[in-house]
Amino acid sequence: MSNRRLTLTPQRRSGPELLDLPAETYCREELEGSLADIRSVNRYLGDLRAILKHLSKKTAGRSAFSLLDIATGSADIPVEIALWARRNGINASITGVDMNPQTIEIAGKMCVGFPEITLAMANGLDLPFSDKSFDFVLCSKTMHHFGDEGVVRLIREMLRVAKGGYIIMDMRRSWIACALIWLLTRIFTRNRLTRCDGPLSVLKAFTDEELKALAVASGAKNFTIVREPFWLLVLTGDVR
Repeated sequence: MSNRRLTLTPQRRSGPELLDLPAETYCREELEGSLADIRSVNRYLGDLRAILKHLSKKTAGRSAFSLLDIATGSADIPVEIALWARRNGINASITGVDMNPQTIEIAGKMCVGFPEITLAMANGLDLPFSDKSFDFVLCSKTMHHFGDEGVVRLIREMLRVAKGGYIIMDMRRSWIACALIWLLTRIFTRNRLTRCDGPLSVLKAFTDEELKALAVASGAKNFTIVREPFWLLVLTGDVR
């Protein structure tokens, strides 16, 4: 490994983020502010664009599809997918799940006017759905919350409930990305959760090789890993 590679890629960190702690450790206002910050990141740092780019390839030629979004947060990604599907005349049925009941309540307010979106509480490591329940399964910026064993287990659950394909998006670990997120969270937000969790999330994220090894360990086949702008990694594959 070159000195340059060592310099740009920090050692992977571990440990819980503030949002991983019990809900009583932060107030409702802090949670709502953190979710609002995540929505801004998704919109302005390329997350939504990357997801729609890869989803549009998977749904090409389809008039309808079903999709599960794991760890949906405030459901801004399902809403954006629903709007995209409407514009393209596609009948989308989207289910968003999250473990936090307060988050699901906040997401419900975001989804008013979107009958094609269903929300439910569920753990991505033990999904309450039968095999092959959804055409596609999506998980965005969640893998870094787990250790390697948890990541493998989560991917296996995605493979189990998907009958068509899956999309996993997370950050690519980098000192530059960490510095950028640290700076942005100091300029654009005063939210305690965002300021702590943002830079730590980058340091807990993956390299291409690490994500590939975890996918292989889970039994995933027929997948590719693509780098997207703003230090995003997208692992996308088909279930066959």
